[in-house]
Amino acid sequence: MRMARLFVVPVFAALSLAAQQPSLSGTWTQTRADDIAAAINNTVADMNFIKRPIARGRLTKVNPAYRKVMIAVSDKEVVVKFDERAPIHMPPGGKAAPWTREDGDKFMVAAQVGHDQMIQTFKNDEGERTNVFHMSPDGKSLTMTATVKSPKLPKPLTYSISFGR
Repeated sequence: MRMARLFVVPVFAALSLAAQQPSLSGTWTQTRADDIAAAINNTVADMNFIKRPIARGRLTKVNPAYRKVMIAVSDKEVVVKFDERAPIHMPPGGKAAPWTREDGDKFMVAAQVGHDQMIQTFKNDEGERTNVFHMSPDGKSLTMTATVKSPKLPKPLTYSISFGR
């Protein structure tokens, strides 16, 4: 009986702690955003005067300061939905799946979920975008750091948006 208690008590304690762990899943609302326009201008500043406005316009169009993000993580899939856009469905464990953005651009998209972090990647022939979602230890805030890389850009575009529950 004593052996049973030595095993059962720690197991219940671990299960209780696991149940209390904050989850990335849920709806998050923007609390703060970097100046994305300034970050875009900084990224394209070294481009020639013909390519610069084209790159600036394209980056501005696909990098809004999202007001809301919904994340649902399960054993079967990871779903991320920004604002009123269509949800992005990804298999768990970092496996890539095809996805088409609203403008018709096609990507391979993947999500790797950890305890308090998720890394979402979008890749196609034109470049790569990585969204790193990091949750605060208390589970009340979430920061998404986006990095866009392309051989057509002189340097990566990086910015952050913070969200709260």
